[in-house]
Amino acid sequence: MLSPLPTPSRMRLVARARGLKVKPPFGLAQWDADADDRAVVLDRPPSGDVPTLEAIAAQLPLPATLPGGALLVVLGDAAPPDALLGRLLGGRLRIARHLRASVLLALGYTRIGGYVDPRTGVDLAWGYAP
Repeated sequence: MLSPLPTPSRMRLVARARGLKVKPPFGLAQWDADADDRAVVLDRPPSGDVPTLEAIAAQLPLPATLPGGALLVVLGDAAPPDALLGRLLGGRLRIARHLRASVLLALGYTRIGGYVDPRTGVDLAWGYAP
């Protein structure tokens, strides 16, 4: 059975990198710093390789730290490199949906799902805090 597509009314962007220009998914017009539902931009590993499951897990909040039923979306594109040259030459680092969804499941999120947002083109993986 497929998880139904989330329909959040507002979302918060969570990222360690500063100055990211990330469009909100699900047709939302803007990010809301006070929202319970969140979207996470994963850091790019220093090596430039795909992050490990442990590295992904370390960047996600535990479900118990979120309000019950809160949505957590993990975006498929990692943050760009910090250096200007890296941004110009580094390209996108896409993190496979099965890795992001596996970490959500291992952390205890429920109703795991995923799809490509048609408006932003970003691959999304999500889960809900129990």
